Amino acid sequence: MGNLSYIVLFDSSCNLCQKSIRFIKRYDKRQRFSYIPFGSDDASLIVSHYGVNRHYKESVVFVLKGKVYTKSTAALLICCHLSGFWPILSILLLIPTPIRDFFYDIIARNRYRWFGKCESCVSE
Repeated sequence: MGNLSYIVLFDSSCNLCQKSIRFIKRYDKRQRFSYIPFGSDDASLIVSHYGVNRHYKESVVFVLKGKVYTKSTAALLICCHLSGFWPILSILLLIPTPIRDFFYDIIARNRYRWFGKCESCVSE
């Protein structure tokens, strides 16, 4: 299953999610992250092991050193561990989670309509 310290679970049929994974890989200079598509056996094991909310497929899920994060917190914490200036986005963690997640949920609800859906996982 690869590195168990930095795990990103994602929707492999979502074009936005696919692009996000390619983005993370591009700036993951230390190669810390493991990427696991929802629906895989590994994702099921992780979801079960960490007791992830049953609505997890509506969000990116980031497991960081044994702790689970979702939605905007997951996205921002992923940025914190990338190379370049991306960790500066951690300042957005100062915004209350309900406000950040309100905007995250709008994008998540509309991701297929705005960015499209793909048939196969191309991020691998």
